[in-house]
This record gives sequence, structure tokens and C-alpha cells, in this order.
Amino acid sequence: MIAGDVLLRGKRNNWLVFLLLCCTSLVWSQRGGERIFEFIHLPTSARSTALGGSQIALVSDDYNLVGGNPALLNESMDRSLVFQDNFHFAGINDGYAGYAKYFSKINCTLHGGVQYLNYGEFTAADDKGNVEGGFKAKDLAINVGISRVLNERMSGGFLVRYIQSSLETYTSNGLAMDAGITYRSEDGLNDYAFVLKGFGFQFSKYFPEQEIGRMPVDLQAGFSKRLQYVPFRLSILAHDLNRWDLRYESPLDEQTGLGFGEEPKPPSEFGQQVDNFFKHMTFGGEIMIGKKEALMLRIAYNHQRHQELSVVNLRSLAGFSGGVGVNLRAFILDYGFAVYHQAGSSKHIGLRIDIDQLGKKKIVD
Repeated sequence: MIAGDVLLRGKRNNWLVFLLLCCTSLVWSQRGGERIFEFIHLPTSARSTALGGSQIALVSDDYNLVGGNPALLNESMDRSLVFQDNFHFAGINDGYAGYAKYFSKINCTLHGGVQYLNYGEFTAADDKGNVEGGFKAKDLAINVGISRVLNERMSGGFLVRYIQSSLETYTSNGLAMDAGITYRSEDGLNDYAFVLKGFGFQFSKYFPEQEIGRMPVDLQAGFSKRLQYVPFRLSILAHDLNRWDLRYESPLDEQTGLGFGEEPKPPSEFGQQVDNFFKHMTFGGEIMIGKKEALMLRIAYNHQRHQELSVVNLRSLAGFSGGVGVNLRAFILDYGFAVYHQAGSSKHIGLRIDIDQLGKKKIVD
């Protein structure tokens, strides 16, 4: 009887896997530089920033991670509240605020939130350079997500975003969706995930003559492993699997010799393929201190970010990120930083509040 119930639940929830496969086949040929609403892929938490930009394969009670994978939403996040803000250079910042709630009658966890990106102040001028004032630019997404346990080891989730982008007097609107699935090993040490992010459509353009933009679709696979006898967790993320060739020709790569008639040898085709492979990969690690992970130290490396944002002939930490998390039971404080360029780094701070823990008192025997 139990086996039959599990099989029936599996059949009812096959729609999630089918949706992932269908949407993937529709968007496989997209290329970089042609996508709109890219801000929805910015990390929504300081923990994600510290781990290279996203952590999609960690089943836990941390509501901060749901922005990377809607399937991570679960019952243990009931009545969780988060506030996040990411400070970039030049007065740019983005952030997220959200709330999660478990509903026992439908055995689902739902959440809603707001994601924003503020580009700062700009100077308005005419075609002759005469300053006429200033203007602002910002992006906003309203998120609603749902997740459900499929069986004892698998969960599936779905997220819908209504997007509004405002650039001076020009506005555009769209709808983007994420679908994800997670699997946890029997011993609880290994987590696996697949996520299809950003598929949808733009239903109003910035100006009438503009062509409809392509959505920032990203197919991702993730893995995390908690070592059994060492307080360390390894995470690996493979992103942009729907557009395999991430290479591009940069004029900065066309370096000349030192005046002795020698030109630098271009990288071999094999070397380029290896480099392209690792551009899809992000590696992260967390050191947990304390029985209840009271303190967590994090570090990560994003190879694509390092290759594309490093300055030629200069050593750079672009692509590296790190951070720390402090668990105070009812409150969890996170800090993360990411090195993008010689111009500066982003600093991400976050607060998660477990409302149920606020009223609890410690019992002393």
C-alpha cells in the first residue's frame, strides 16, 4: 500500500520533470548579450554571494537559499522572514525581502518576496552635451513561489516573477518563471538539484520599435556534500548548461609581442574547450563551527567571472568570494563579498528571522 502511494505521488508530480525538459529544448540555442531582465539572476542572499553567486543544492532550513532554487523551500522555513541588501560600487545596490509560510492542509510551503536593483543617479544631457538634470533607473521583481515534497527524498518547486524595469522614462514588463527539483541521499550527506531559471516572456517593450527581448534562461545542476567526520561542506554548481559555448573573442586578447618579432601563441583548441568547461563551474566550501553551525566560514571561486573580469597582465582576485554566517537561534546574520574587478567588490549583508523562535524561552533543568 505504501509503495503504491509513493508510485502514485511520483506519477502526479512527473509534470515538474516534463516541464524542465520541454522548456530546456525550447531555449537551448540562446546566446549571451541578447537577454533582458538579467538582474533576476543576481544572488538574493549574502550566503549565495559568498558561495560564488548561487547555492541550489542544499536542503536545509535556510530560507535565504530559495532564491537560487524554488525546490529548496520546505516546511522547516515556516514563518521565516529575510532582508538582504547587496552594495556595489558607483552607488548601485540590489536586495531582496521575503516571507515563507507552510500550509498543512495542502502540504505545501509558499513564499512571496520582492527583488530590486537600483542603478543609482544618472546625468541627463541633450545631444550637444548640455546638462538638463538627472534621472534614475531601477528594476523590480515580485516573486511568488510554492514547493511540495514529492517523496521522502525528493522535492519540487515553482516560482513566478512579475518584472518591471524602468530606465528614465522607458519601461518594460515581463513574466519569468523558475522550476526546480532536489534529491537528498539516504544518509543525508549529499544533495543534488536541477533548476531551470528565467524562462518566460516580455509583454511590454521599452519603446515600440524595439524587438521582443529574449529571457535570461539558465539551466543549472548542483551538488553539495557534507563530509561525515569533518565540519566542511563542498558545493559545485554547473550553470548556463543551455548555452554551452561561453567563449567570445575579446580585443584585449590580441596582444602583440615585445618588439622582437615574436607573437604570443594562441591557446590550443583543447585548452579553449577546457577553459569553456570550467566557465560553467562554480566551486564553494563552508566550514561549520559549533554543534548547531553557530559560525560558518565560506569561500568560493567562479571561473567565468575570473576569466572575463580580470585585467590583462595584472594579477586579480576577480571570481573569488567569501563570507561568514552567525547563527543566533532566532536571528541569523550573514555577510558575503564578491570580487568582480579591480574597480571594487560587492558587499552583501543579510538577516533571517525565525518568528517561531522569537517567543521561545530556554528551559533550564
